[in-house]
Amino acid sequence: MVYEEMLFKIPRESDAYEADSAFVVSSIESIIQTAIEQGGNKIVLNTNLKLGLPMENINKIAGPIIEAWAYEIFHDIANNINNEC
Repeated sequence: MVYEEMLFKIPRESDAYEADSAFVVSSIESIIQTAIEQGGNKIVLNTNLKLGLPMENINKIAGPIIEAWAYEIFHDIANNINNEC
């Protein structure tokens, strides 16, 4: 197998890419903003740790928690047949 002889599919941006991208970004922003305005962005973690969680390591658990929160928000919208998004 020689690299120069390989056939590659060259990606090409569609003509509607900018408009489609702007629509998707504004839709996501609207979904997240609505969740925040409705108080749906409050995540409560209860532990039995007297001193709480060390802030220098909070990113190790915060990332997956936020990812799970976003998944729930979009999952709920996808399953709502009356959604306006």
